[in-house]
Amino acid sequence: MNAETDILQASEAEQYVDALEAIPIEYIGQGRWLKQHELLEKLNVQSHINAVLQKDDFVKDFFLSLDKVNLLVYELILIEVWREKVKPRLEKLDYAKNNSMLPYMVQFHEATVANLLESIMFFQEVCEAASENVLDIIDYCHRSIQHLNSRGEDEIDEEDRMEKLNPKEMNMMTPQQQLNYQTRTLQFQVCIRSVAIFRYLTDHITSLPLSGMTRILNTLDLPSALVTLVISPPWTRERDGKTQKLGENNEWVDVPPGDRFNLTKNEGQVWIALYNLLMEPECRKKYAFTTYNKNHILKLRSHLNDVVINQMPVLGDLRRYLEELSLMEPPAPSGGVVIEQLPELRQHILRSKKSWDEVAQYQLKKVFNASEKTRMKQAKALASTYNFDTLESMFPDAPKCAVCGHDATKRCSYCKSEWYCRRQCQVEHWPKHKAICVVIRKQLQDTEDSK
Repeated sequence: MNAETDILQASEAEQYVDALEAIPIEYIGQGRWLKQHELLEKLNVQSHINAVLQKDDFVKDFFLSLDKVNLLVYELILIEVWREKVKPRLEKLDYAKNNSMLPYMVQFHEATVANLLESIMFFQEVCEAASENVLDIIDYCHRSIQHLNSRGEDEIDEEDRMEKLNPKEMNMMTPQQQLNYQTRTLQFQVCIRSVAIFRYLTDHITSLPLSGMTRILNTLDLPSALVTLVISPPWTRERDGKTQKLGENNEWVDVPPGDRFNLTKNEGQVWIALYNLLMEPECRKKYAFTTYNKNHILKLRSHLNDVVINQMPVLGDLRRYLEELSLMEPPAPSGGVVIEQLPELRQHILRSKKSWDEVAQYQLKKVFNASEKTRMKQAKALASTYNFDTLESMFPDAPKCAVCGHDATKRCSYCKSEWYCRRQCQVEHWPKHKAICVVIRKQLQDTEDSK
């Protein structure tokens, strides 16, 4: 193992994957679940390290050999159901009033699972291993894309307002408001990961079950949903007369007028998915054109200029196809009886509980009103999840202030885990940072003493 980069040996990763289990929704946030979150977080980081360094992804190999791909899909759908059904009820019960760290970890879990799934779904054998649960992945991606397409001005304005809060305003927040601030863009980022997951599904679309292709093309008409992402991209915005795009590091970057047609990674994912769905011969046979979706798809022509095609030459074939499509009536989809298979995993989770209010009440009592001793254990679990030096060596982007989000140059000298742009921010953040700082510092000291 390369100690400077890897955080897991292959044997450790195998043990981690083998230990993963299906945990019922009411136990989210408890000790067994926190341990599983730690395992998944470390597997996620290692899988991305393997990808960045172009190494064999032994994390993916163990998910396949130990038959745990479907468990990862279960984790993704389970935490989505929790977000939709349990979290709103917990918010009404003010579940973050004593401690916002654990509620944040629970919400961040969806991003962890989506990131890990994105990393391993690059491989065709993983898509095939998902089997019938690939339908749940398709539906999850569809819901995420629909969320991106339906983001309203109110949601965007609220995110902008939170970005501009000063330290004094943040210190006046209630714990629930602090949690809302910390998670303000979390679902947006998860939805963007879902676009990448869906793009990998389209790369292997001919390997999916027939019902999967039918669901993508006709039941959900995902080609039309992707076209909307091109026409009204959620990763592009106008601020103070300047165009900004969401960059590689999930930060908004000013784009000079001459560079506005330069494709970002997010835009490239959408174009590749569209190319796969519209140019794959089997998809052409199955896709049921209507007057609406034909006209909607033809809107892509105005976005396929020479600058875009120079960056992705394969899109030249797509432009020619769209020109042909505009001059003719598309052929009817191939006939034949198709018995449509429906996604079952989400429905199984939804049917497993008769009362979501009871789940929320149980979690409020057993999970989110924990004792100080339990909260310290939770903080220790969080501290042991990350190897900060490894992460910084792999992703050496400028750190951001934990308080205001500006570029940071000062670091907590005790735990080395938080960054600040100025001493004022560090002093104002100390009351909130103190507990986790003590735990991380002890964790680092124990590690040093054991060497």
